[in-house]
Amino acid sequence: MGEIAEMMLNGFYCEQCGCLIDGEETGYPRLCEDCAEEERPHKRKRNRKKAKRK
Repeated sequence: MGEIAEMMLNGFYCEQCGCLIDGEETGYPRLCEDCAEEERPHKRKRNRKKAKRK
């Protein structure tokens, strides 16, 4: 296995895009902030109408 692939599996680089995450090896593959944000489902913002008070 290549050195970069090994570093991705150890969590040094993002497993999806290959960027440096934080310089620490965690021992498991992980995603950078940008890739993790793309993976999360976006919450819908609800437009709640305020009741008019008289």
